[in-house]
Amino acid sequence: QRLLDFIRDDLNLTGNKEGCGAGECGTCSVFVDGVLMKSCLLPVAKAQGTQIETVEGLARTGELSVLQKAFHKAGASQCGYCIPGMVMAATAALRANPFADREEIKERLGGNICRCTGYQKIFDAVELARDVQNGRLPATALLEDEPEDGKYIGANVRRLDAPGKVSGALKYAGDMTMPGMLHLQVLRSPHPHALIESIDTSEAEAMAGVEGVITCADVPGEDGFGVFVHDQPVMARGKVRYVGEAVAAVAAQDLVTARCALAAIKVAYEPLTAVFD
Repeated sequence: QRLLDFIRDDLNLTGNKEGCGAGECGTCSVFVDGVLMKSCLLPVAKAQGTQIETVEGLARTGELSVLQKAFHKAGASQCGYCIPGMVMAATAALRANPFADREEIKERLGGNICRCTGYQKIFDAVELARDVQNGRLPATALLEDEPEDGKYIGANVRRLDAPGKVSGALKYAGDMTMPGMLHLQVLRSPHPHALIESIDTSEAEAMAGVEGVITCADVPGEDGFGVFVHDQPVMARGKVRYVGEAVAAVAAQDLVTARCALAAIKVAYEPLTAVFD
């Protein structure tokens, strides 16, 4: 079991997320004995006897930390999914060097990927927190700007959901649990272009705890969706057209069973010529 799974599933602390599962994106970052680490890469057995600090621990008293307040003030969160990990990395940066300049901040946050902000507001937030912590700016710099004469058009208005995003309190779909909930896993194409010669799901369907397996054969009616042209099948039909295209899906009583069933699905491909430029 990974430390990430133990924190999220056993302790129900869902502030830090799983973004990639490969240590690339930083959404799962936690402190292990004060050292910033990717919890998706650390087996929980290796964390025995250590002190773990998650994003929830930064605002333990219920009040946001200076850095979290700065993220709120600067508008550094949009979808917010990466933000708990980004806050952890920024906290580590200012702990390592309370006077870090913008270039050093960029370097220290380099292990964290943001999908939507463009990073500039994140760097602004870390600089704001740095200056407040060092006394260069007063604590009031973290407060919301008062709209001039009640004017809101053209003025900066802070997001109402930002405190939940910077503290890890906001629940995303992957953070929610329900009684009797099933777990879904999707089998995806390893090829950029290939014919699907056969799909054998019999072994997966026979596994205990598996509630269902679907392929394109289970999609009724006209099989196609898209923004303007409905030309993309729900599940790959006849051929795959990109690496990662959905080929089959499994619903099971728990995540481990779903992953085992996924591995039991046998797909025969005939690779076709692909276009790479």
